[in-house]
Amino acid sequence: MTFPSHAALTAQELLDRYAKGDRNFEQTHLHDSDLQGACLHGVDLSESILNHVNFSGADLRGADLGWADLSRANLEKADLRGAILTRADLSRANLRGANLLKADLSLAKLDHAKLTGATMPDGNIHE
Repeated sequence: MTFPSHAALTAQELLDRYAKGDRNFEQTHLHDSDLQGACLHGVDLSESILNHVNFSGADLRGADLGWADLSRANLEKADLRGAILTRADLSRANLRGANLLKADLSLAKLDHAKLTGATMPDGNIHE
């Protein structure tokens, strides 16, 4: 099923479709959604509007978040190992304690992002 550019979904709609095997949510709009602790391993949310979304403690291993707007998103203690965050806007995002091991942060915008305790792509812990 293909949605028009930046189709709005609720967190529950996304979780229900994910549970049925759908992984393609490219160009989705999930503003202010709560996905705390959600298992979204391998999800494609590239080019999506995800600002203010609560992904704290979520499993986003291998997720494609390239070009996504994650400004002010809560990604505290999220598992982002191997995630694609190329050109993602993570400005003012909370990434405290997040695991970004082997994540691709190429050209990502990290202005004022909170990174204390985050495991960076190279394995170093951000202070």
